[in-house]
Amino acid sequence: MSHTKVSDTATISLRGVCKSYGPVHALQDVSLDVSRGDVLGLIGENGAGKSTLIGVLTGTVRPDAGSLDVNGTHVELGDSRTLRELGISVVVQEQSLVDALRVYENIYLGREGEIGGWGPGRRRRMRDAAQSLLDTLGIEGLRADAVVAELTYPQRQLVEIARAFSRITDATEAPVILLDEPTSALTETEVEILFALIEGWRDRVSFIFVSHILQDVLRISTRLLVLRDGRSIETLSADGVTAERLHELMVGSERSADYYREGEQTGALSPKPLIELRDASSAGEFESVDLVVRPGEVVGLAGVIGSGKASVAAAVAGAESLSTGSIHVDGTAHEHWSVPAAVAAGVLYVPPERAQDSLFRSASIRNNISIGFLDLLRHPWTRLLRLRTERERTTQLARALQVKAPSLSTPIGELSGGNQQKAIFARWQGRECKVLVLSDPTRGIDVGTREEIYGLVRSMAASGVGVLLCAESLEEVIGMSDRIVVMKDGVISAELAAPAERKPAEVDVIKHMM
Repeated sequence: MSHTKVSDTATISLRGVCKSYGPVHALQDVSLDVSRGDVLGLIGENGAGKSTLIGVLTGTVRPDAGSLDVNGTHVELGDSRTLRELGISVVVQEQSLVDALRVYENIYLGREGEIGGWGPGRRRRMRDAAQSLLDTLGIEGLRADAVVAELTYPQRQLVEIARAFSRITDATEAPVILLDEPTSALTETEVEILFALIEGWRDRVSFIFVSHILQDVLRISTRLLVLRDGRSIETLSADGVTAERLHELMVGSERSADYYREGEQTGALSPKPLIELRDASSAGEFESVDLVVRPGEVVGLAGVIGSGKASVAAAVAGAESLSTGSIHVDGTAHEHWSVPAAVAAGVLYVPPERAQDSLFRSASIRNNISIGFLDLLRHPWTRLLRLRTERERTTQLARALQVKAPSLSTPIGELSGGNQQKAIFARWQGRECKVLVLSDPTRGIDVGTREEIYGLVRSMAASGVGVLLCAESLEEVIGMSDRIVVMKDGVISAELAAPAERKPAEVDVIKHMM
C-alpha cells in the first residue's frame, strides 16, 4: 500500500450541525475540522452527542441543519454510500460483523468483486488478500479463514479495524477512519498494535478517536474536541492536557475523590456465604475453583484475558455450565444451574457484551427494562400482565437510574452506551437481588456514568447484596473490591485482601497474574 501525496486542506470540515430527537437536542451547532496527520480525540460523557456526531459523519444520521465538506467538495449529509466512497470508514463500538461468515468475507463484505475479481478462484483471492492485509497490519494469531463466531471479542475488534484499513486504496484521497471505543476490549499488546498503526498511517489517513479511556485519548491524539450536552465545549491541542482537566471539561466539575471504593466499609461481613463454587471446573476454561461471596462483600476477579475469570463469573450467573464441582446458594446445592435458575434465586448478571447478550436493540427502553421482572407482574388469577404496573415501575426505575432518553418508547439501540448500561442495571433493580455478577460493567462508558454505576454498586453492597466483579481494568478491581481473587491459566493463583484502608498495589496483583 503506497502513501499518496494529498492536499493540505482540511479532509473533513463540518459546520453548524444540529440534531434533535423530539425535545432532546442531541447536537447543537457543532463544528469540527480534521486534516491530514490529525488524530482528533472526541470525548464527552455518555449522552454528550458523540454517537450522533459519528452517525452524521458516516451518513447514518441526517441532521436537521449543518454542512459537510470532504476534501474541499460539498457533500450532502445523510448519504452514507457517498461518504463511504469518499473514504470515510468507521470501527464501531457495538460490532457489526456477521458471525456466520469468515474473517475475509467480513473484511470485504459488499466489495467482493472489487477485491476478488470474478470466477471460481474469487474466494481464494479474497482470502489471500485478507491474510496479506492482516500480516501488513501486524495482526498476529488471526487467520483470514476463521469463522467470526469462533473469535473472542478482542479478535473481532481487530477484524473491524482491519476492515476499515482495507478500504484505503491508492485512489482514495485523504481517507478518514473513525475509531469508536477501539481499545475498550483489547489487551495491552493489541492496543500497542493499534497505536502503531495509527502512528504509521498518519501521513496517509486522518483519524477521529473516540474513547472513554482518557489516558488512551491523551496518548494518541493530536487535538481534542470536548462535547457536553450536545455542544462543543472546547477544541484544544492535546499537548500538556491532563485527564483531570478533560474530566472537568466533560462534566463541568472536578473529578470526584470517591471515584472508587475509598470510603469506610459499612460493617463486619456475615460469615455465611450467599453463593459458593466448590471444586468447580468448566472444560477448557477453569478448574478446581473454590469461590465464596458473602453478604455486603465485593469480590473482584483479576487476571489477563484467557485466565478463566470471565468464565467463572459466567458460571456463577448460570451462563456457563460446570463440568465438575457444584454451586451452592444459601447453603443449598443446585444441580441444574442455569440463567433462569439463577434469576429465580436472586443471582443477577450484567454480561460484558451488552449489544449481543443483554439488549433487544429494536425494542423500547421500557421493554428492555421490564423484561427483567415481567414474571413478577402477572395477575395471580388471570396470569395476565399488569401493564399499568409495568409502565409505572419502569418509569420509576429509569428515573432512579437517570436514563437519558426522549421517552421510554425510544428503541434502546438509539441510546448511548452508558444509558444502555443504566437501563440494564434498572432491569435488575425491579426484583430482589442477593448476588450481583458484573463482567466489565463500565466498558465503553464515560467517567461520569462510571461514578454513578460505582455508587449504585456500593449502595447495593451496603444493603447486603454480594457482588462479584470481573473487569479488565485492574484499577477498577482494586478500587471497588473488599477481596480480590486472582486467576492464571484457569486456576486461582492468589487471594488478596483489599480493605479500604489497605489496598494492594497493582504490582502486587500483577505478579500473580503472569
